[in-house]
Amino acid sequence: MVINGGFNNNCAGWTLDQTDGFPCSSIEGNPDYALILNNSPGPVPQASQTIAGLQIGQLYQITIDAKSHYNCCDFGSPGAGVGIDGQQFDFVILNSQPWTTYTFDFTYSGTNNLLVISAQRNGSDADGEFDNVDIIPLGEGSAVPEPATLGILGAALAGLGLIRRRR
Repeated sequence: MVINGGFNNNCAGWTLDQTDGFPCSSIEGNPDYALILNNSPGPVPQASQTIAGLQIGQLYQITIDAKSHYNCCDFGSPGAGVGIDGQQFDFVILNSQPWTTYTFDFTYSGTNNLLVISAQRNGSDADGEFDNVDIIPLGEGSAVPEPATLGILGAALAGLGLIRRRR
């Protein structure tokens, strides 16, 4: 569902904000390309894109690989994050950690389909390097049924009960 989640086409498909001017690397990813979000202390650098095809009531999982870029600013607080649909998932990136995969589950409510990746969150100066971003639906039919669908199902079950009782 994510376009260019591996950043193989540099940052094509992503809108960048508050970055320091060097957001894409062709050699530092997991593997190859990666997104680097860094800036001076204060701004929250971020990359975003609109995700198409999300269904209200469906359970999804966001996966993202991350590590520190400059290994300078690990304060132990959640300095990186990913957000969508009014939900924000913050996480810690430690200095010198290897590429680490983070996963977050959410049920899409239809509020907002803008996916936002950010670094230097929560007052930290923690830079971040990101790769392999994806959103996948979890489980078949995990969407919440519409009320009309529940009514039809209830009527059908009642009808089956009446038929069985007559026999």
